[in-house]
Amino acid sequence: MASTTKYTTLIFDLGDVLFSWSPKTKTTISPGSLKKILSSSTWFEYECGFISENGCYERIANQFSFEPSEVANAFAQARDSLESNDELISVIRELKVESNGTIQVYAMSNISLPDYEVLRTKPTDWSIFDQVFTSGAAGERKPNIGFFQHVLDSTHTPPQSAIFVDDKSENVLAAQSLGLCGIVFDDTSQVARTLRSLLGDPVKRGQAFLNDNAKHLRSMTDRNVYLDENFSQLLILEATNKR
Repeated sequence: MASTTKYTTLIFDLGDVLFSWSPKTKTTISPGSLKKILSSSTWFEYECGFISENGCYERIANQFSFEPSEVANAFAQARDSLESNDELISVIRELKVESNGTIQVYAMSNISLPDYEVLRTKPTDWSIFDQVFTSGAAGERKPNIGFFQHVLDSTHTPPQSAIFVDDKSENVLAAQSLGLCGIVFDDTSQVARTLRSLLGDPVKRGQAFLNDNAKHLRSMTDRNVYLDENFSQLLILEATNKR
């Protein structure tokens, strides 16, 4: 099924969208402290490739009063906890196949080059991406407009034809300011439904639903209570002429 919409490009964040991780480690660095480190200016510089991995850990240790080895150990454990969001990746794969090659899929992530090298060792379907853009390679990070412009220019993508998915609202707002369709990731199933609505043919989806649920098209309230009535059945029969 070829896409009948104006959207031809999907751009996804990696961390906390296509991959999840745990800030809980067997170190003295608490989850709260680890998240503060990830929001520090030093970490931002590291993500953009301005300082080395060891240099980052040393500066973080000084700023947050930890041993450099403890910082390194905490992030090693955080890396080990990375797991792919197989449900969303499967949806992306299906959308790409259904588009008959009309949809391009890219990843755009605030991630250092050393961390990205580790991420690429994680088992998942990396073939769904036509290209992966990292802040470490671009020298820019979200929500900086420059990073978005770099991705759009490199892929020759008009902003109006792209859908951007990220878990951080500030990143989505930055994308929207350039004209992209932005989706804040909060729930995999909800995001999947939104993507299908934006990319798929609603008439074909409706027909497929009717066929898949033939003989079981019962009305349900918003509280998941079934209603025993035949009015909706008659409406469907009148509209489809398929008893």
